[in-house]
Amino acid sequence: MSPAAQLVFGFMRPSAARGAIRARSSRRHLSGFTFLPSLTLLQARDRCKQESDNVNASFLTDPEWTSLINSSYQELYGLLIQVYGNDYYVQAAPFTILTDGISTLFPLPGDFFKMLGVDLLINAGVSSFVSLKPFAFPDRNQGWVGRGNIPAAGQTVRLLYIPTLTALVNDADIFNGVNGWEEYIIIDACIKALAKEESDVSVFVARKQAMIARLEAEAENRDAGNPACVVDTIGRRAMGMMYRINGNNLWLVGNGAPGWAFDGFNGDYW
Repeated sequence: MSPAAQLVFGFMRPSAARGAIRARSSRRHLSGFTFLPSLTLLQARDRCKQESDNVNASFLTDPEWTSLINSSYQELYGLLIQVYGNDYYVQAAPFTILTDGISTLFPLPGDFFKMLGVDLLINAGVSSFVSLKPFAFPDRNQGWVGRGNIPAAGQTVRLLYIPTLTALVNDADIFNGVNGWEEYIIIDACIKALAKEESDVSVFVARKQAMIARLEAEAENRDAGNPACVVDTIGRRAMGMMYRINGNNLWLVGNGAPGWAFDGFNGDYW
């Protein structure tokens, strides 16, 4: 991971700090650091100190730098997920739920952040799944065309999701910048650090805007040979069961085996 955001908490009186900061500000410049495929937390702290010209300063302790690095790391993490929508951080092992024939609400995994998809196992022998559709809140009591609202017992539901960010704690913990994107964290760190020092942040603000534009250009489509396209809504899906995220739970409604039959009520397959 890369150096991140630091607010520089000073031990000097503000008036004295401002004088020292002004003397240092003229030495700040656009850095030419070599991008690494990943950075450790220790490397991140060092780069933050170098970029903000605080290598030998006592404004922040290492734990304070670490806290701010994680803050900026979260900002970049959320930016990639929320704005650009690609699954850079998809959970490697899907989370599974086994229905009990009684409940409609099932706890989400403890590290759940964003849902990518919910699948229903229809043939365990060949590990065959069908995608479930979300339902709108006003449709919660529809009864699903006579199939019942409570899912039958013994059905396996698979969740594919993006987890919450795991904070960097140890010096050897690594942030993977993918393509030098850790620079965003470094820049954001410097903005917060220099703002705390009441120093000029305009150069770093400009760099941050340029970095956002770069992320927008590079991050959105990971499969350059096959850009995003319209999703097939006529293919095999399970109308017998549907889902909705409800607080910290997955809300499952509907009962009935999914198949290929045509549903004349809404012109879809279920």
